[in-house]
Amino acid sequence: MEKKKRDYIFLLVFMILSFTGLSVFPKLIPPGSSSPTPVEVVSTVIMILWYIFCYRVTSNFYSSKLVRGAYASLLIFQLSLVAYVNLQSQTDIATLVLPASIAYLANLAGFSLVFYILLRDIFSQKHDLTYSLLGASNIYFMIPMLFCYLYALVAVQNPSLVHADLFDIKSVLLNCLDYSWYVLAGIDYPGEKIGEVIQSIAILESISANLFIVFIIGRLMTK
Repeated sequence: MEKKKRDYIFLLVFMILSFTGLSVFPKLIPPGSSSPTPVEVVSTVIMILWYIFCYRVTSNFYSSKLVRGAYASLLIFQLSLVAYVNLQSQTDIATLVLPASIAYLANLAGFSLVFYILLRDIFSQKHDLTYSLLGASNIYFMIPMLFCYLYALVAVQNPSLVHADLFDIKSVLLNCLDYSWYVLAGIDYPGEKIGEVIQSIAILESISANLFIVFIIGRLMTK
């Protein structure tokens, strides 16, 4: 239990730092021609750490070597696809639609499994208040992570929906993640107007986040 609680704390802190690194940090750094840029370095480190934390969380709940091996294989597959897609700098996004879509789907599947594990842990078992709040906070912060991949699956077909650079595939996912955090916070997106298809999906994200708050309050009150 203490190990799980410790990992929940680390994961919560890391998600907050991830938001800072992926959504705030890029706005503080002026565009540069150096390669790799500071933003690319930070994004790569965050991505690798994300996969490590996902494996740690999963291995805490599944002792089977088969399950751990299968999930580790999925994470390696995700990492390989993401690395391949993101390395295609200055390449027309239209030529990367298929590999990018597969990468986004793989990441959505991987993160959805972690999301499911956290949900099952919090709602199917009784825990002390601190543990429950830590778990609930992690679930809440994972909502924009999941929806950003849904947005990206749509946006990669038409990058103008999220005003992505047509020759920078990374901008699709980063713009989707940025927008997803604004939706979760209930704040109007300060950039150019996002496409109507993405906005329609954003309604589902907003409803999901609000419903989760209602469910977690009800869960805590019944303890």
